[in-house]
Amino acid sequence: MDSRLESTKRKRTKTDEEYSDKHSEHKPLCKYGENCYQKNSHHLQKFRHPQRDPVPVLKPEQELQVKEKSNESITCLMSSGSTEVKEQETSEANGTSSSVTAEHGIGNQESKEDDSELAHSPLNVKENIKQKFLVEMPDDFYQFWAFCQSICQQNTLELFKASLGLQLVGPFELLDQTQKKSKPKDKSDNLLTKWRFYYDPPEFQTVMVGDLSKGYHIGYFRDAPNEMPAFVGSNTESEGCVLTPLSDNLFSAVSQLLSVIVKKVDPFKKSQLTSLKKQLEDWANKNGIPIEPQNQILKKRKKLMVAKTFYECGIVVPVDKKTKVGYREIPETSANIKKICKKIVESQNLSEQNKNSDSLQELVTYVQYANDESDYGMGLELGLDLLAFGGEVFHPTILHLLGVAYELLERKEFFVILKAHLSNRRRLATAKTGN
Repeated sequence: MDSRLESTKRKRTKTDEEYSDKHSEHKPLCKYGENCYQKNSHHLQKFRHPQRDPVPVLKPEQELQVKEKSNESITCLMSSGSTEVKEQETSEANGTSSSVTAEHGIGNQESKEDDSELAHSPLNVKENIKQKFLVEMPDDFYQFWAFCQSICQQNTLELFKASLGLQLVGPFELLDQTQKKSKPKDKSDNLLTKWRFYYDPPEFQTVMVGDLSKGYHIGYFRDAPNEMPAFVGSNTESEGCVLTPLSDNLFSAVSQLLSVIVKKVDPFKKSQLTSLKKQLEDWANKNGIPIEPQNQILKKRKKLMVAKTFYECGIVVPVDKKTKVGYREIPETSANIKKICKKIVESQNLSEQNKNSDSLQELVTYVQYANDESDYGMGLELGLDLLAFGGEVFHPTILHLLGVAYELLERKEFFVILKAHLSNRRRLATAKTGN
């Protein structure tokens, strides 16, 4: 054992001498300092380890402690299939949040071998979901999963399939895989778009799907990526872009759906659904999760939103109460904007399309004036209207309008989601749909 330890010391010293001294004043300090056990050259080139040279001579009892500590670290990392250290190094080196930079490259212009590969998963489940989907899940999300598992642990994702025709997807699938200690099958962009339906804005994150022939799905809608969801809503892709607020949490939303279905089913199934509804509401009450009627959610939302948009669930942006700076109306009615979009989409050739686009370009110019005067809400509204209307011809304008709006409103994660969506935008409903 002594000879192996001495050999390890000599190799460690040599590696440190080769990589730790050159231009050390320009390198950031390694977060783990003397406790760092990294040996790879990439890490040693990027970070300083002033307390690791020279390597101290350890007593026999200290050698055993070091070996045990090292083994514990390796076991911890292997158990989750992750290398959390690597993710933290990336975050420190770039000075940005690892939840965005490690996987999607915000603020990091260095080239990567494969940007679409999944970043290493953090040990913390909540951080892992945030890293993959760029937003945090609220407490009711995890409570809802715990409730579902209390009823069915073997096939939790399909708990409501027989009763409500709903399946848990998206972040729930990642949560399920994490608990089963299996790696996600999809790459990074696929996770952002797998259950992203045609009309879904970046603000909406699907967590349940229903009748896929119609594209029915339920998810969280949030106004900013660093905020908790404003409400739980639903959309039916085959019926258009409208997002309908249901509740402010999943328990209340599913309770509403159960109430509707209970009235339509036969007596035998009614008894089962009533029992399930009671279990769900008892769990919610026990954990302080409110079960509110839908009309209360709609009233709350209307008070907050500054513009309705084609989605009809509205947008919220910071507006100064005194100066009213933050939002100004688009100088055109929603009905006329839809007519402009329809003419562009139905253009017979490029010349006609360019001519029909003049009215839209005029609105884009108004948005630029608004941005110059800090009324960022106009660009957000027009960009989301175009996304909600649909049509690949609008994608460049959508990227421009929303790219600027999300940048100015400090909602950059939404732009990452938007780019992934537009690069792979398709209808998930199996029934034929129109604009």
